[in-house]
Amino acid sequence: MQPTFNGFPRTNGRFGIRNHVLVLSTVALTNRLAELIAAAVPESLPVLGEFMRGLRGPDAGVQQTVLDGIVRHANVGGALLLAHDEVAAEALRARYAELGKPLAVQAFMDANGIQDAIERGRHALQQVYRQTEQVSRVQAPLGALTVALECGGSDATSGLCANPTIGRFVDRLIAAGGSAIVSETAEFIGAEHVIRARAETDAIAEAILARLAAREDMMKADGADYRGVNPTAENIAAGLTTLVEKSMGAVAKTGSTPFRGCLGFAESPATTGLHFMDTPFFSPMSITGMVAAGAQLTLFGIGVFNPSGNPLAPTLKVCGNPHTVEVWNDAVDLDVSALVRGETDLEQTGLRLGEMVIAVAGGVRTKTERWREGQVMFPKTTAPL
Repeated sequence: MQPTFNGFPRTNGRFGIRNHVLVLSTVALTNRLAELIAAAVPESLPVLGEFMRGLRGPDAGVQQTVLDGIVRHANVGGALLLAHDEVAAEALRARYAELGKPLAVQAFMDANGIQDAIERGRHALQQVYRQTEQVSRVQAPLGALTVALECGGSDATSGLCANPTIGRFVDRLIAAGGSAIVSETAEFIGAEHVIRARAETDAIAEAILARLAAREDMMKADGADYRGVNPTAENIAAGLTTLVEKSMGAVAKTGSTPFRGCLGFAESPATTGLHFMDTPFFSPMSITGMVAAGAQLTLFGIGVFNPSGNPLAPTLKVCGNPHTVEVWNDAVDLDVSALVRGETDLEQTGLRLGEMVIAVAGGVRTKTERWREGQVMFPKTTAPL
């Protein structure tokens, strides 16, 4: 029998695993205002980013895609959007008019001073919150989930314990009709043969490999061949020796199913199954891309500790390093270090992760949520105007 979870139904047919009420600052000019307004409604979630004016070309498009992904996200039950002026506010109202969830838009410059802006925002936020509270959880199939796949602070246990545990669950999720997105393009360099073997079509393989080649060209422009070294100090200290070695461990979290698509940053998958997303390797940025694309949950394999996350989607951290789970026990969700000692196997740790995913999807908070960790970041390629 297929596992189920209790999720929040959305008008587009998706299910949220959280019912967040956002205070979303759509431009960095209103970031502090968002914090002050959200403080009045403790249940609300302030979302601050590097959203800005003056972006051009693809960068402007990526910023809009990320904003759309946040507002429309299944984990968002309602939102107060903060804009700088009435022109921007009216554009937001028009863009999300048919959203199907409680929404308010406030223009900062329409207020009579900062205190008035805070009071207006608090009043609007409270109204949104009351409407959002009326949505209740209902039973949803496991296949309604899309998970983001991430790893960080990688060491030898990442490729032997945490990432393969995640991969075992990913295979079960996709067999149930669910989806997974994996990113960090640079960390697939050296695993090209895996992409060729597992891409559903030659066209998908070539699309992914082209992204890898472009990223490697960027690396070589710095004057170094990253295949023969490791780009981060914590990986070197943890015992990894080359980028290829790191990449093979990272690929383990994708399981064994075919790659069904190659996505741009924050691009939503058109089909279910496993998808590759072209992103930088900095985990807060790559997670932002996957969550903005619709992932309701992030599965994060760690070796040494990494504090990354995203405020919209719970991050469930899996670790097989005995030292890390001892020192960072208040920040690791699933300890799979018994694999190192030969006291369990991947089948069992995969099942344990599946049970935890169902619990988190049903409302159990992850350690990242308790600490309110998480960042919203997206890449920029051209200097703003």
